[in-house]
Amino acid sequence: MKLVLLTILCGLVTAFAPPHADADVDFDLEADRVQISSCLDASLKEKYGWTPFANFTANKRDLILEVAWWDSAILTSQVFYFIASDVLGYKVNFRVYDAGPSTGARLKSSESADVALEIWQSDSSAWYQQYVQLENTVVSYGSVGYSGRVGLYFPTYMFDQYPQFDSLNFWKALAHPEKQRLFPRSGTAPLGLNKDGQPICDGDPTGCVNATYTPAWYSESEKGNFMEIWLSSMQTTVYYFQRLIDGLHINATIAFLGDGSYTAMLDAYNNAKPFVAYNWRPTTTVASLNLTRIVFPDDPMGEFRVFQADPQHNPIKVDIPVETLFKASSSRFGKDFPELVYLISKFSISDKDIEDMLKKVPSTVGNWTDPVYFNSSCDWILKNEDTWKNWVPPPPKTYDTCPIGMGRYFSNNLWMCLSCPAGTYNFNASTTHACEPCIEGAICSGGKTVNADHMYWMSPFPEFITGDYIPELHLCPHPKQCCPHGNCTMEEACEHGFAGILCTDCADPNKYAWNGQCMNCQTAGSSLYLSIIAPFFVVGAVLFVPKYHAAEIEQIFFYYQVINLIFEENLGEVIKWEGMDTLLALFSLNIDRLVINCPLPIKGLPKALYRFLIPFLILIYFFWFYGFLKMFPFIHKSLPKYLSDQHLDVLFARSFTIIISFVLMPLTEAALVLMNCATVDGHKVVYHIPTVECYSDAHKAPLAIAYFTLAVLLLFYPLGLLVLLFKLWREGRIFEANSDHSKISHMDEIYESFYQPYRPLYFFMESVMIWERGLIVLVFTFMNHNKDSESSLAYLAIFAAYGLTRAYIQPFNKLLQVYLNREIGIGFLLFLALRQYAKYEPSPLNISGFVITIMLLPVVNHALRWIRQGYLERHQVIRASIQRVASKRVNQPKNKDVLYSAVPNNILGHSTGVTIQSVRTSTQDTGVIVSTNQIK
Repeated sequence: MKLVLLTILCGLVTAFAPPHADADVDFDLEADRVQISSCLDASLKEKYGWTPFANFTANKRDLILEVAWWDSAILTSQVFYFIASDVLGYKVNFRVYDAGPSTGARLKSSESADVALEIWQSDSSAWYQQYVQLENTVVSYGSVGYSGRVGLYFPTYMFDQYPQFDSLNFWKALAHPEKQRLFPRSGTAPLGLNKDGQPICDGDPTGCVNATYTPAWYSESEKGNFMEIWLSSMQTTVYYFQRLIDGLHINATIAFLGDGSYTAMLDAYNNAKPFVAYNWRPTTTVASLNLTRIVFPDDPMGEFRVFQADPQHNPIKVDIPVETLFKASSSRFGKDFPELVYLISKFSISDKDIEDMLKKVPSTVGNWTDPVYFNSSCDWILKNEDTWKNWVPPPPKTYDTCPIGMGRYFSNNLWMCLSCPAGTYNFNASTTHACEPCIEGAICSGGKTVNADHMYWMSPFPEFITGDYIPELHLCPHPKQCCPHGNCTMEEACEHGFAGILCTDCADPNKYAWNGQCMNCQTAGSSLYLSIIAPFFVVGAVLFVPKYHAAEIEQIFFYYQVINLIFEENLGEVIKWEGMDTLLALFSLNIDRLVINCPLPIKGLPKALYRFLIPFLILIYFFWFYGFLKMFPFIHKSLPKYLSDQHLDVLFARSFTIIISFVLMPLTEAALVLMNCATVDGHKVVYHIPTVECYSDAHKAPLAIAYFTLAVLLLFYPLGLLVLLFKLWREGRIFEANSDHSKISHMDEIYESFYQPYRPLYFFMESVMIWERGLIVLVFTFMNHNKDSESSLAYLAIFAAYGLTRAYIQPFNKLLQVYLNREIGIGFLLFLALRQYAKYEPSPLNISGFVITIMLLPVVNHALRWIRQGYLERHQVIRASIQRVASKRVNQPKNKDVLYSAVPNNILGHSTGVTIQSVRTSTQDTGVIVSTNQIK
């Protein structure tokens, strides 16, 4: 179903789509299928019970172990390799990558890497939340045991060389002129060059120009007062040290040395020369050489996070934090190697252990192929069996039943109990089958963990779960109040401040839920008075709509009301502008989304009934205007001519079609809210007011109001209108739009308001439109808490039917309305596709441009077509009229009252149906002012 809807978008998004995140995840692959010698003998396989399962492991595919190129990652990966290969008997593909930020994409792809054992938080910041927390395409197994930290280091022997300075390791030494002069001056080291002889970085004044960074206050004349810091490249902790120099105002420049950075540092170290260079721990350099890290101020206020928001421009004054290095796998790893989940979960190497291994690797080691890495890691694993024996998973065995959090799987002639992988769950304490697939609205991270997805609410689990329990989830009636960020536990089920079933109540019983907030409310607020006054002006504005544009206004109201339904009153979140929800709420007359403060201290059923207020007020004010103008006819005569020339009854009959079209869907939705029942926690409750049981005594009176409203709106009124129009048609009293109105009776002119926009053959369309709109509201109200596959199919069916009928059966009289109606039908289908795209695409493009364009396109196109048609109809006549006036002014120079003397009556009166007889007349559509003594 999702694919069917998304295909509508193909032509729109393909041209704008960026390269897929996984398009080239292997771009930094350095070596594949690296041969690693065995370290442990076969006796250990026998000792831990894995010898009988040689065929079991041999029939598995290769486990892809991603290995970063640096020292600690190589050693850690080799330790893991020895256990997985030598003890357990698995085939392991040892793949060496340049690693860094691209690791996440490889794990997500499940094709390039299964496991990565040393991932830095700084490298994963761009993908961790998306892949691990939202998509579950990457599974984190926590800390690898040791931590990591980057920084600036200098040789410890400088303390011996300069015993008078005992605080060189504190950052203020870099700002102290005498201490700072101990370090190399700016311009000392040879800068890094590419193979073509160009600087390794250039053109970025905030980061690097000609392989150097200089702060804003640097000048060549002051070069001798600036020390030099050595970094390898701009990719090293991007912009941090530049902004640190800026923030602490240190007289220092940065030299980017490229591949020569380590050589320069080692040469200076061997010759006991001073230097300050970038490095990190754990690494052989820090473990083998006697280096001291410079300490910068702590970060108690979270300044580092502020820097991360815009590292290119935000200065920083604090030290870079210690990083927890973590291990992770692809989601596929848990499915293909479930027995190895135990190994990666338990795998942990301490800071001391990794440092001991690093010390055995000389700092002069060439690269990762050097056998010293194997010697060091193998030596550690031989001497530390007491540590790693607890990592070895128990061998597989045949099970008849499996406990909670595990499923029963048949693999290599064994019935095995395997932890439920991500995307599945099991709550059955003695299950005999595989883990259940995650249900709609839930996020299953594996085992027995089931959390609610964004905008969903999950019923609390029973105290004792028996059998194959299925969690109960519901899409919330007020989506923003439930699970605001996705993957919510029971304790995080509601947005802050909300509580209760479906998060419809305020946690504070003294507050009231309005517009997605819990508000203090003692008396009536200004929002109540606005909701009473505003409908008065709305009705007044509707009365001024020209009769030939009534149907177009109806269609535009309908268009925006349906858009609000499609996006579940949540379009603002999709396009990242909350104001859009307020604009659409204006069209939908949803007072709950329009209030700026608490209008009344009400909740539950009284609040649901309050939603009837604005639509009912619009109807009341409409009839008040009619009675008022009937009582004071001189006011009607003082209105613009295109209104005053219409009989009051005809004017209000035409305005009534707009009014009833405007309030129809809001009133229908308000009534259906009171009728919409759902089973929650075993109780049949009103879906939007889950504290009220359906058909209870409290529910009966509001339910009666809802039934009465629907009966009038969707049965008596449209059916009565249909009978009336059919009678007129049988009697030959359905007139063409251009009929001579002087021969039409007063009542027939009133009746004409209900069929005038349509071709005579489709005189019944006003009733059909009402039923059509009622059906749309009904489908959206009753289907929105069903499975999305079911509700989306229903939405697609109704909009496809709407679009097809508008494409092949056009009921409208005017060509302008035909085009508008077709574009609206196409717009509904496009919006439905965009809704599904935004809802299910893990990394959606920003579709704000698409949404706003489609929202405005029918209206803008209609306005342009209307202007063009008006111009084509009138410009020749107006030009001829001006020429005649000019000629007459020459012949009658004293007659200054005549501007136009021979403008055809049927032209200037075309848009309003008004005959020009007065001395001064304004035509509505052209805005031309005609002053004449007589029209012949």
